[in-house]
Amino acid sequence: MPQPPSSGPFRVGLVYLYTGLTELLPLNAVYALLMTSHGVSTGELSVLFAVWTLTTFVCEVPSGALADRFPRHRVLAAAALAQCTGFALWTALPSLGSFAAGFVLWGAGTALTSGTLQSLLYDGLAGEGRAGQYARVSSRMAAVQACSLAASSLAATPLVLLGGYAATGWVSVLFTLLAVPTALGLGRGAPGPVPAAEPRPGPEPEPPGYLTVLRAGLAEARGTPRVRSAVLLTAALTGLGVVDEYLPVLAREAGTPAAAVPLLLLLPWAAMAAGGFVGGRMAGAGDRLLAVLLGAGGAALAAGALTDRPAGFLGIAAFYCVLRLAQIVAGTRLQHAISGPARATVTSVAGLGAQAVALGVFLTLGLAARWASAAVLVALTAVPVLLLAVRLAPRPDAPHDVPPPWPDEPPPPAGADAVETTVVKESDA
Repeated sequence: MPQPPSSGPFRVGLVYLYTGLTELLPLNAVYALLMTSHGVSTGELSVLFAVWTLTTFVCEVPSGALADRFPRHRVLAAAALAQCTGFALWTALPSLGSFAAGFVLWGAGTALTSGTLQSLLYDGLAGEGRAGQYARVSSRMAAVQACSLAASSLAATPLVLLGGYAATGWVSVLFTLLAVPTALGLGRGAPGPVPAAEPRPGPEPEPPGYLTVLRAGLAEARGTPRVRSAVLLTAALTGLGVVDEYLPVLAREAGTPAAAVPLLLLLPWAAMAAGGFVGGRMAGAGDRLLAVLLGAGGAALAAGALTDRPAGFLGIAAFYCVLRLAQIVAGTRLQHAISGPARATVTSVAGLGAQAVALGVFLTLGLAARWASAAVLVALTAVPVLLLAVRLAPRPDAPHDVPPPWPDEPPPPAGADAVETTVVKESDA
């Protein structure tokens, strides 16, 4: 993948900032209300959601190959700009056509980010001999994401009261617009090309083409057992998290006043942040330990949902803590398993699988909703979680090659051999 020359250490702080800016979206909590207030019917809203999902699904893997072929920080900037444009359309020109165009842009932006941010983070750390810190940084990034989502939900209510839905829209436009220069700033700390020990005559080799990169990523995701296993686990754990879409309805069924629903939903978000922090310390966890945790989390989810009381959200929060922890472990395992030139493409394959799992969950629960309450629907989601735990339990706890969270090697000694040693280490990374 072409990368600009490095002009300093990789800027992890900008990764956190980019994550926060692209998730701190007050509009996310009220966009359905914005659309219905402009005449969009429930059926049309369902069509818009389908357009959003289909766009993300179709663009997922091609955008990953794009991030392997071109500088990833520019791909991230394009993703934020696409989201910003979509939100501006919704706010300035609210209509069915604008809403559809905005969902296409948002879906494309989601696909461009998926796989790209994780790959840029891993390669940026590995280029400095700090690949072992990926789990810790990734866990903090997940915590920033959860906290940003919670803050945006809390901010939505006062913004609507002060300036209507338009206020939430323009604030969301501002944050995503600020994410564009933040992403471009990551390029100034990106790892540069590996220096050669001796100058080589002849022209520089051409970078691989887009289709070559795409085929290489798909081949590694499908043909390398360790990578394939990590892709499937990451996809399953990520896709099962979509049950949170049903939590507001569950809260209302449990008798929670409408004004208190956002406060009750803070429990799962806080639990996700906690799970993200813990996940960074458990990156080397084996399958059997994951099986035990997922079994306990699935049981807590079912029990909390079927309690049919606000107190049941404590069990749901416990599930989300375990789920985020397991997602961090699986994602770290995947990044360390990838060894080919198409890291973002392989990661996007996991994202595509997550979209497929989420779609399966939505379809299943959508059919069951004719006969079951929200409590039963949420409890049903525990079934695939428990099945995944049963699937992982018999597997031996083989090592997953997760390095310790400190620089992989001490710096080379000064002298003539230092350059050669550095070249070997960077090429291994």
